[in-house]
Amino acid sequence: MSQSEKPTRAFTLSLVAGILIVCNAVAVGVAATWFPWIFPTLPGSANNAAVPFASIAAIGLICGALVLFGAIMVHNKPGNKKVWGIMIIVFSIPSVITGGGFIVGFILGIIGGARALRGH
Repeated sequence: MSQSEKPTRAFTLSLVAGILIVCNAVAVGVAATWFPWIFPTLPGSANNAAVPFASIAAIGLICGALVLFGAIMVHNKPGNKKVWGIMIIVFSIPSVITGGGFIVGFILGIIGGARALRGH
């Protein structure tokens, strides 16, 4: 497939989205580990436990990594761009749990996945 037929805008948007989602998840994990007083106290607990926030950070890392993988596959295997576009959208949505890549990553992931579905 020639360079002009590859969905480069979808790739670029999705790649930036994945990077932002991973960075946001790392920030949540660091804050949960070293600065737990930043987060509000969870209902039913006397203090903030780092375990729920570490789990949320792990979800964000997994979602971000899969968005990055989808973006790379959109670029490398553009014949299956619809599958990769769906994957990017599906894993951008749960990234909102961790902050969605500072919200910008979530939005770029949805737009990049939609552009991959359309083939642009």
